[in-house]
Amino acid sequence: MRQSYIEELLKKPAWMFFLFSWLFYLIGLFLFSHLVWDSNTYLYDYKGNDFEEWLSSVRRIDLVRYVLSPLWVITISAVIWILIKAGLVVSRIEFNTALLFKIIFLGFFFISLPFWIKSVWLILFEGSYTPDRLKYFFPGSMVSFVDTSEMKLTMVKAISRFNLFHLSFMLFTAWMISFYSPLNYIRSFLLVFSTYGFGLALLQCIIIVIAM
Repeated sequence: MRQSYIEELLKKPAWMFFLFSWLFYLIGLFLFSHLVWDSNTYLYDYKGNDFEEWLSSVRRIDLVRYVLSPLWVITISAVIWILIKAGLVVSRIEFNTALLFKIIFLGFFFISLPFWIKSVWLILFEGSYTPDRLKYFFPGSMVSFVDTSEMKLTMVKAISRFNLFHLSFMLFTAWMISFYSPLNYIRSFLLVFSTYGFGLALLQCIIIVIAM
C-alpha cells in the first residue's frame, strides 16, 4: 500500500517536486528572517544612529535571499544529485536521472526543517529572546553537546550541520533508492552516507579548520 502510493507520487513531473520543496524552504526562510528576526530583535543590540535606514538595508538583503532561493534549492539539489549519482555509477547501479532528482527534492523538506522548527519554537514557546540566542540556537544538532562559548560563529554554524535533519535526509533518500534499485536499505544508506554524508562532513571540517 505504502509502496504503491510512493510509486504514484513519483510519477508526477520533477518540476512539481521542485516547486513544493522550494516553497517549503522559502516560507521557512521568511518566517525565520522576517518574523523571528523582527525589528525588536535587531534593535536589542543596535549601536548605530539611524536604525530604520539600517533595517531597510537588512530587509533588502533578505529580499535578495528570497529571490535567489530557487537557485539555491536547485544548486544544492544538483550537488547532492552529482554525489549520489557518482556513488551509483561506481556501484554499477543504473538509476533514472529524473527519479533521483524527485527523491532529492522530496528529501529537501528535511533539510529545510530547521527554519520551521526554530521559528515555531521561538515564536510560540519562548516569545522573548536575544540576538545571541538566535545566533547560537541550533536544535537537533551537535551544537547542543559541545561548549561553544569560546568558538567563532562560523565554527558553530559548521558544527550545526551535523544534525538530525541531514541524517533524516540520508535515511529517507536511502529508503527511496532501495525501492528502485537492487540495493537493500542498508546498502542504500551506506551509499548515501559515503557520498552525500561524506561530502557534507568534509566541507564542514574544512570550514572548522579555516575558522580556527
